[in-house]
Amino acid sequence: MEVVDILRDILQSRISNQIFYNDNLITIRNPEVRQVLTQLRDDEMRAIVKLQQKIDRLQDTSGLIAKIFPTKPRY
Repeated sequence: MEVVDILRDILQSRISNQIFYNDNLITIRNPEVRQVLTQLRDDEMRAIVKLQQKIDRLQDTSGLIAKIFPTKPRY
């Protein structure tokens, strides 16, 4: 399994977590619980953005860094 595939699996898990928090925020009325869930949701969003950027960097083969440090060795 490739690194990108593993990161995509983690990304899908993070997205599922964020959906869970959003779905529950709709029904919860307790302000303290809402605050905690909102913080958790926001943390997941930051992690999602970082993972997406990492996946994009690994898949980008046109950039200078990708040419200097290819993910697969050239023979």
